[in-house]
Amino acid sequence: MTHAHKIFIRTKKEDSAFVYHILEAQDGLAAYSTIDFEPHDPFRDLELLVPEELEIQLEALLDSFGDMVIRLPDDPSKK
Repeated sequence: MTHAHKIFIRTKKEDSAFVYHILEAQDGLAAYSTIDFEPHDPFRDLELLVPEELEIQLEALLDSFGDMVIRLPDDPSKK
């Protein structure tokens, strides 16, 4: 059985559409969902669910975004 890991990231609101498109283009790499937000929030938080065998590839993709994406230490919706 494959185990999946949750990873939380934050991106600026104006960069979010680009990040969504890149994640979608990496078919099967990770499932993602946008965490609830207020319309005036300047950012969007995403929850990524990645199979453990693809985690290295996802980390490389996240690194390629540079400062466009910030990895969060835990689930921002639980604060």
